Amino acid sequence: MPTQEERKAATRAAIIEAARSSFGSRGFHGTKIEDVAVAAGVAKGAVYHHFKNKEELFEAVLEIVTVDLRKAIEKKLQTSEISVTALVMAVELFFRACSDPETRQIFLIDAPVVLGYGTWQRLDTEAFGQMVFSSLEAAMDQGVIRRQPLEALTHIILGGLQAAAVNCAGQDDFESATRDYLKVFEKLLQGLS
Repeated sequence: MPTQEERKAATRAAIIEAARSSFGSRGFHGTKIEDVAVAAGVAKGAVYHHFKNKEELFEAVLEIVTVDLRKAIEKKLQTSEISVTALVMAVELFFRACSDPETRQIFLIDAPVVLGYGTWQRLDTEAFGQMVFSSLEAAMDQGVIRRQPLEALTHIILGGLQAAAVNCAGQDDFESATRDYLKVFEKLLQGLS
């Protein structure tokens, strides 16, 4: 028999999963707490017991989406040697993951609006900044790119990727829009070698 803590954790997880599906398909503004409660199989009050409002629920969903994105990219980086091609592949993987309609809606379309662009950018930097920093540092250590101020380069690369991803999310053909950004990113890295 599950403990009270296990039941609370299961309820919270069900709410987040239902909210992720709704935010991903209907967007933040099209999602109603009542619908999340029904999809999760709980009372509306149970949702408010775990989350004080829809924004707090959205942040919990965004955290899961961000962790999933980071894990997918880290897995790819662990299996690839550091090279310009591997770095471009990691960014391509990021764009591909963001092309998933649910991820794109939550992470790139709604998050900057719901949280404010500055807050979204800070959270994105917290999630991916160290990964970009470490990848660029390893590329410098292995002679793939020339030594230069690492922190400044990290901010420039990360800021460019953030802007590109948000721009691509607003395009009708996300895949096509990312191709040009990937070409530019590859040329940029080649220029650093």
